[in-house]
Amino acid sequence: MNACLHCNSETKNAKFCSRSCANSYNNKKFPKRKPEHQCLDCGKPITRRRSRCKEHYALWLENTKAKDITLKEAIYENHHRSSAFSLVRGRARQVAKNLKIDKECKLCGYNRHVEIAHINPISSFSESVLLSEINSPDNLVGLCPNCHWEFDNGLVERNNIS
Repeated sequence: MNACLHCNSETKNAKFCSRSCANSYNNKKFPKRKPEHQCLDCGKPITRRRSRCKEHYALWLENTKAKDITLKEAIYENHHRSSAFSLVRGRARQVAKNLKIDKECKLCGYNRHVEIAHINPISSFSESVLLSEINSPDNLVGLCPNCHWEFDNGLVERNNIS
């Protein structure tokens, strides 16, 4: 009997006890993606797709989630314009989840899939407004996909939702 090079268990095979042990061993010894860049915070080698190492990314993520920023900062400084609105919507979903707004559609009562809609659209706010004001509980409502589409396209009036 031989010992597996990865987990040291006994095996009849010459080197490994299973394909997963062979993959784990070979991927550590011969990685496909070599670290080509450095972490922005500590200089630790990282792959090209990342800008921060795991430790500093977690810290950065906590700081950006906790920080209340203006719409201008979200659009022009932190993100691309298309992903900035995604950031606003993501924070809106988090607020709605904390307040349990996302349980059922306010108009029809459907409860299997509820989306969070802004009563006043994001585009109606000035760039100096904080994201916490855009995502205030007074401006958020849970709607099913059909009612959300109807609301966004003017088929449902705002005073029916409030």
